[in-house]
Amino acid sequence: MTTQAFGVGVQVIVHLDRTRFPDSLIDDPIGVIVAAGESEGSGLYAPTVVREKFWVVQFEQPFFGLDGSGPHDSARIPQGLLEAAPEA
Repeated sequence: MTTQAFGVGVQVIVHLDRTRFPDSLIDDPIGVIVAAGESEGSGLYAPTVVREKFWVVQFEQPFFGLDGSGPHDSARIPQGLLEAAPEA
């Protein structure tokens, strides 16, 4: 398994969480990481054990969310939803 390197300037595909909108035909947006976000963790009634890195992604085109929100020019995205875009 290869580890993807993320950082400012990396072009990424944002994989949308489709659990609430499984029938959506919206494409996963593409953008470029423009800034590092802070690591965050969550724990309900327990200490935080998993911390996930966030990145600020500037989209190639204004993006409308699966819930109809937007248009968004950029967003703070957890690293787990990112994939480095293939080089053209």
